[in-house]
Amino acid sequence: MIRLHCLHAHPSNMSYIEDVFCDTAFELHHTVDSSFMERAKQDPTFDLQKQQAYAINSLMQEREADIILLTCTQYIAAMGDQQHLFKQPIVSIDEPLFELICEKEGPLQLLFSNPDTVEGTMNRLYVYTKKRGNKIDVEPIVMRDAFHLCMNGDTQAYEHLIKEQLRKCMVKKSEDICVMQLSMVHAAQQIEDETGVSITHPLSSLKHFINRQMTTLKE
Repeated sequence: MIRLHCLHAHPSNMSYIEDVFCDTAFELHHTVDSSFMERAKQDPTFDLQKQQAYAINSLMQEREADIILLTCTQYIAAMGDQQHLFKQPIVSIDEPLFELICEKEGPLQLLFSNPDTVEGTMNRLYVYTKKRGNKIDVEPIVMRDAFHLCMNGDTQAYEHLIKEQLRKCMVKKSEDICVMQLSMVHAAQQIEDETGVSITHPLSSLKHFINRQMTTLKE
């Protein structure tokens, strides 16, 4: 049994990962650390250096994990390139997504519902594409008044807004669409079923990516 430890900033993310790995040999363990995000937003002394020390210390506690998955973008940004400190692979939720984005040809619309994640995610995406030698044609689209609904547990209203925005994005028929956050996946899947138009999202290749990481580790 492979122990996959998942670190989240919000408990709603757990069900997404459970759905992906429900038919696999992975044993899932979840940790929800909402205090990290709260402190990052409210405490001006909690700078990037302190955030990184906090994140590293937290992940060091996951001693029984065979592989660690980070779904919190703030944690991912804080960690930076610190994989060398850990015996297990640490996978960020956007790494397999970045891989898919690099494989896309033509313009791509990147939809965000949480404005706080845009800058960090886009910076990591550009670093990732530069390392791979890829050139991408992307347009970030940021929803300013939606994410608070998700945080307040008003899932129905939140997903309604996401679906409305996705329909607007589809007006540009020559451009593919990618939603950049886990909380947007259900709405994206519903629009896919409704329209038949494929929408890339953070779970599109996550299981394949994690399996590949474990295969490489065994070799």
